[in-house]
Amino acid sequence: MNFDLPGTGTEPRPAFVNAVACQDWLSSVPLANTVQAQSMFLSQLNLLHRFALPPLERFAILESLHGPLSDVQEVAARKFTGKPLPFAPHEQAALDSNLSVWHMLALGYLRCFVVFCCGNSGIASLPALAAHRTLIAGNADLAARTATLAQRTLSVFADWQLDLCRGELLPDASYWKTLHQIVSAAETLGIAARAISDPVRQGNLPTSALAAYAECNLLCTANPYELPARHLAWVARWARRWGAKLALLKTPPEDIRNRAVPLWVDFESDRPASYVPQPSKGGRWLETTELRKSLLARIALLEHGRTPAELQLGDDVTQPAAGQLLQQILQRWCKGKAPRRDERHAASGSCSLIAGFEAVFYQLSGRQPFQAPRDTATLRRERQEFEVFGERSHRGGNPGDGQDSSIEDWQVMDDWRLLDESGSGLRITRPLRKGVRVGAGLLIAVKTHDSQRYTLGSLRWALREGDDVLSAGIQTFPGEALPVALRTIESDRIRGAWQPGFLLAASPALDQPASVIVPAGMFRSERGIEATVDQQVQGFKLLRILDRGLQFERCAIHD
Repeated sequence: MNFDLPGTGTEPRPAFVNAVACQDWLSSVPLANTVQAQSMFLSQLNLLHRFALPPLERFAILESLHGPLSDVQEVAARKFTGKPLPFAPHEQAALDSNLSVWHMLALGYLRCFVVFCCGNSGIASLPALAAHRTLIAGNADLAARTATLAQRTLSVFADWQLDLCRGELLPDASYWKTLHQIVSAAETLGIAARAISDPVRQGNLPTSALAAYAECNLLCTANPYELPARHLAWVARWARRWGAKLALLKTPPEDIRNRAVPLWVDFESDRPASYVPQPSKGGRWLETTELRKSLLARIALLEHGRTPAELQLGDDVTQPAAGQLLQQILQRWCKGKAPRRDERHAASGSCSLIAGFEAVFYQLSGRQPFQAPRDTATLRRERQEFEVFGERSHRGGNPGDGQDSSIEDWQVMDDWRLLDESGSGLRITRPLRKGVRVGAGLLIAVKTHDSQRYTLGSLRWALREGDDVLSAGIQTFPGEALPVALRTIESDRIRGAWQPGFLLAASPALDQPASVIVPAGMFRSERGIEATVDQQVQGFKLLRILDRGLQFERCAIHD
């Protein structure tokens, strides 16, 4: 295992060469100014990485830096987390800084681990690892130090991976290759599952190198690029907390009937965990049966009225989103990947995409902005508002009230290239910076080169590939879309304000009911809705949610 670490010397010298001096230096870092603080951290990490130090002294310095650095990184991540692609310059700069800092911190811990176990060569050879294993076999303190060094290295890889997910980037092949090599070395040393502490990331909970490695693979298999920022934060927290529930096996479980479906990893590869084993000497199984028990117990307790906070899911976690997300990751972590409803096949050609609720309504309405129907109730409300607020221009309006004529100047259609398609989705690509900004959860309308009309759908994920390529996955909704004005009807017959929406006809061939797309937050079971169709008002009730995104909810309806 050659980790290709650069050589070290005594020049140039960092601002500190021991933990005490590092603590003094930290007092000069403006932690509230993330840009300046990251610049200072990165400069010193680069100097430390090439400066000759004993591994335990280097480790003590990195431990002093780790807590304050992690706090700065978390604050800086808010600048790009949940933002559509392509990022604005300041968002991209924040992401680049975060990734650079994590990279250098990970390399610092990696140097500590490799040098401590194998000397200054930077090569973790099998003879060197075997010799170190013999050395630590009868020395519990030395074994604990080795386990801690391996765990810290892998845990920073996990933090690095989370910011890659937040930045809509896939970890590259070198990331996975190095990750596998580190845990393989830990396995060879016999310390992969050894319990140690990590106060910065785990508080008082015990953890291990294997737990940090499992965290990386759980995050990857959770399909993080489809998750809104808030749910990604939940899943990352759960993966960190529950990584210790996974076991590492050299052979598959003999009887899987009462066990979870394990994840398969290949220590000799440069790929993340998968569900289908391949012939390889480096093949291992991540056993998730204990994790499955924990997930099922929490799902059941949530259904019986326990709160997410009581189940240690997090104080910011809410229902019913918690239960739905736990069900989703249960499938991906413990039951094998959910099968596709329709098989995808390669495709080519151009397609047009419209992104955003308002833009889709504008285009499908014949390039007309939304105008609320002016019935008696609307006129009465406007008179009352005029008496209270005076001129309409002096008060705030609703986004969909048709007052902003600038919408008519939008260039809403975006040109993409088709990569593959199925009966319920598409994968498309375009140059990163040629088109509108897009992100997961947007309502979209898409029309392929061989189609006569736009089809509504949801942008499930968006990823940057390389320096200048943007790829996206789209789930299409069955049924022809009809733009409508709709409003809620409460039990006391009070009607809400008119808002834009879409009616989708039933699709018997696909066993899909008639549905309505409403603005996010409108759904409530059995809530009454009025919609204008051909200048006539129709009434129906919302039954259940079929799909949801950042801007919309698609709901089944009944009379």
